[in-house]
Amino acid sequence: LTGASVIYPTSRQPAVVRRTFKERKVSMVLITPAVVKSLMLAIERSAETQGKKELFDRLRRIARRLPMGLRRLVFFSVHRQFGGRFRYIVSGGAALDPALGESWRELGVEVIQGYGTTECSPGITFNRLGLNRLGSVGTPLPGVEVKVADDGEVLARGANVFKGYWENEEATRAVLDRDGWYHTGDLGALDKDGFLWLHGRKKDMIVLADGTKVYPEDIENTLAADPRIEAIATPLRPEVATIVGLQRPGEDMQVHGVFLVKDEAQVAAIVRDANTKLSGSQQIRGWTIWPEDEFPTTPTQKVKKRLVIEELLNMGRVDQAKAAAPDRTVTRALTEVETLIAQAANVPPAAVHPDATLSADLGLDSLGRVDLLGAIEEELGAYIDDAAVEPNATVADLERMVASARDVKRDTGIYGWPLSPLVRSFGLLLQQTLIYPLVHVFYKVKVTGQEKLHGLRGPVMFAPNHCLHWDNGIILMAIPLSWRWKLAVAAAADDVFGNKLNGIASSILANAFPLAREGAIRRSLELLGARLDRQFSVLIYPEGKLTIGGPMQPFKSGTGLIAVEGATPVVPMKLKIGKVSVLDHLDRKWEASRSNGWRGNVEVVFGDPIYFPAGTPAGEATAKLQAAVAAL
Repeated sequence: LTGASVIYPTSRQPAVVRRTFKERKVSMVLITPAVVKSLMLAIERSAETQGKKELFDRLRRIARRLPMGLRRLVFFSVHRQFGGRFRYIVSGGAALDPALGESWRELGVEVIQGYGTTECSPGITFNRLGLNRLGSVGTPLPGVEVKVADDGEVLARGANVFKGYWENEEATRAVLDRDGWYHTGDLGALDKDGFLWLHGRKKDMIVLADGTKVYPEDIENTLAADPRIEAIATPLRPEVATIVGLQRPGEDMQVHGVFLVKDEAQVAAIVRDANTKLSGSQQIRGWTIWPEDEFPTTPTQKVKKRLVIEELLNMGRVDQAKAAAPDRTVTRALTEVETLIAQAANVPPAAVHPDATLSADLGLDSLGRVDLLGAIEEELGAYIDDAAVEPNATVADLERMVASARDVKRDTGIYGWPLSPLVRSFGLLLQQTLIYPLVHVFYKVKVTGQEKLHGLRGPVMFAPNHCLHWDNGIILMAIPLSWRWKLAVAAAADDVFGNKLNGIASSILANAFPLAREGAIRRSLELLGARLDRQFSVLIYPEGKLTIGGPMQPFKSGTGLIAVEGATPVVPMKLKIGKVSVLDHLDRKWEASRSNGWRGNVEVVFGDPIYFPAGTPAGEATAKLQAAVAAL
């Protein structure tokens, strides 16, 4: 992997992940098992939507007998969606279901799992190509010793193990013994070949009254294989059942199931069927329907079981689900959109009616709405920006959005033709031979502060005020040619690109791309991000509109968001007007300048680059940038 690029997708939404794979020709991905599962769910759902699920399953059975190269050929259509170079999944952060890993291997993608902790820098064990056992987390890395204590806890020792927690000796002594062994808190076993197999967290292990130890992951894997669980799992919420040890006052410890499934009868059937496959000690003795839309999880999507147990004890009645609300008889068939809403919200069909709100009535949080919109885009071909769907939007509102968006083809490209060296060369030639002379005929231009760019590495964002019809040409001429070679201009989507010929001309001359000034802007941010990813600097007008001669208008709130999320230096610029030229339409404020001749007089000032740390509030960044431009 020497020289490989590292790419971070902008969203966990499977459609966005696949688009990132396709655009950047990704060959390897490092993800948690939850995301591994979400991507497989999206592939299977796509096959089912196209009416090819039976063929898909048949090809998977055939592929099991083929070498990896031929498997990729059999599933060429799937690999094409991922850019054609997808070869390896490296998974960590949680236990990976071996059946899930085998599903990916059937598609020709090798799944490699490793194991480690932050305290171990972070690697402890890892599988290798040619020495890979699904379900195992591999053998110890060079220089690392691993052993399993009598109680089943995995211990690690080596130069990679930390020296202790900062100014917390008590916590250090709890995990680091005198012989240098780090107690991981994970349970596992080493086989005869030195491969480590994990059974879960020591703190999550259930110890029954007779001393029998039960590993929740074994039961959870059985539940996950139930078709009813698979049917309601979604790409953004793949885990819908978890197992905990629950002990109420005066009672013995019991194996307890907690479900996101909202149908009481269905949960009872799932538990009943699972118990027929589980050993006596693994039997699920009680279950609860979780009152929220999702479990509390860690950043790596592990369920915080201690919080779940605390909530169960607080709920009082935990041995069975809350009584389900009376179901209303469905007197009409659900529309396609309503069906997808019911699946995403995991509610009975009767709960989905035109006046129901997505958030308050159906319980769809922001992630749930993104998941729903991803399903609508994949299955109905209607792209809707998630920013356009408010929490209080109703089912009827979403139906109207889908109807208007359904016939609009989703553009997933990056509008990349203006970025080609040929177009850039022609555009710069036009700037130097046409725009540059024209600007200097009608304006006397003074440039100050260019030295602020010395030593600055791109990409950057240039942020000037917008006060003349021809200010774009003036500002471009003020930016050194060495920067303009890889410079893109954010132009108003409704104005500049409202006319096709105008948009093409602007793209050739200035490497312009459309930026929405109002409303749904996700597409615009994708285009802007694609340019920054390709090391193109961006010229953007934060005011969002032209004001001849000033005064400077308030900056759009999205400016700060772009500045922070772009993670690039921002160079404030200011165009100072001494006198406007006849090229600009004059308002009454500037009528007196007509008597002073037809040539204008302006100054372009560069300010010091501004760096916004990650996490800076967008409003704060916007205000700071506006103040910097105003002060020039």
